[in-house]
Amino acid sequence: MIYLDNAATTIQKPKQVADAIYDAIISEQYGNPSRGAYPQSLNSLRKMYEVRETIANFFGFDEPLKVILTPNITFGINFVIQSLFSKNDHIITSVTEHNSVLRPLYNLEKNGGELSFLEMDEDFNIKVKDLEKYLKPNTKAIVVTAASNVSGKFTDLKTINRFTLNHGLKLIVDGAQIAGAIPFTLEDYDEIIFAFTGHKSLHGPQGTGGFIVKGDFKFDQVFSGGSGFDTFSKEQPKQLPELFEPGTANIHSFLGLKAGIETINSQEVFKHLDHLTRMLHDGISKIDNVKLYTKLEEINAPIVSFNIHGANSQEISDILWEEYNICSRSANHCAPLFHKAMKTERRGIVRLSLSSYNTESEILETIKAVEEIAKSYL
Repeated sequence: MIYLDNAATTIQKPKQVADAIYDAIISEQYGNPSRGAYPQSLNSLRKMYEVRETIANFFGFDEPLKVILTPNITFGINFVIQSLFSKNDHIITSVTEHNSVLRPLYNLEKNGGELSFLEMDEDFNIKVKDLEKYLKPNTKAIVVTAASNVSGKFTDLKTINRFTLNHGLKLIVDGAQIAGAIPFTLEDYDEIIFAFTGHKSLHGPQGTGGFIVKGDFKFDQVFSGGSGFDTFSKEQPKQLPELFEPGTANIHSFLGLKAGIETINSQEVFKHLDHLTRMLHDGISKIDNVKLYTKLEEINAPIVSFNIHGANSQEISDILWEEYNICSRSANHCAPLFHKAMKTERRGIVRLSLSSYNTESEILETIKAVEEIAKSYL
């Protein structure tokens, strides 16, 4: 099997991840953090702090207690949007967003918020030059993906960051497609919320994600429950991370995420992924009867998307699996506005997305498979 659906989830994990989860369970040494003075509770409290430290260090951040751990990135994005914005607030976003951003924003709109959408150019770049024309007196933030989960195009976050700073806006970034796959450091940003997922290029298990808060943000409570302290308060504690982490922590999975991150030699991984992505892109670009929806720049998520003229994307994805044992993703990728912009709502797009576990030989096999399928539709 050649697995090329890593933009959805990476199923190949380092052995250290499984070992960390198993050891945490079998050791019987991890209770509920902040719930007791006995060793097992204190062990969990310390280890959860170490998880935050590992994540913070990986992204060039030095405040571990502002690393919020959630069941996945979608929970994190929902928490942020619901806790920061309310009726009459205006948010600028883009047509490249995943539904994990769009649906929380649509819910805000339903409750009286306003939305504006930056369009794409012909090379799949978000038109950041149009930011000024969407600015309103009630604009509060720009909520944007770091890289499209369809085209892999990296967003010009530094330009957006300058714009938000100049206009007193908040910047919220969906980092699902870049965390662990593209060089990124929070040292380049003054005020940002960066949401990440654990189960893709960070090599953690499903059920892990979160967001990092850098700068001054005023959050409202959106989710509440046990915290282990302030028991007589009717509200969730206001400090981070407790405001967003009521209830029992998923410590076993987060120890797996910590182990996954610790296996990543960033520069080697980034170089390997970039090489394979360019190899796949260049190979498919030379095939007749194929339309690409990825245009590589200096930085790009490890994604190559395409269609074959005369074929529905689901047909191609089915053939790739049934005849070549290649896992891909077809249809609309939870990115409806991208597909509306490309007029691919009905046929969809075939997406191939890589991980550091892929090899050159797998890429060559995949190029050959796409070429053979494309010829069959001539």
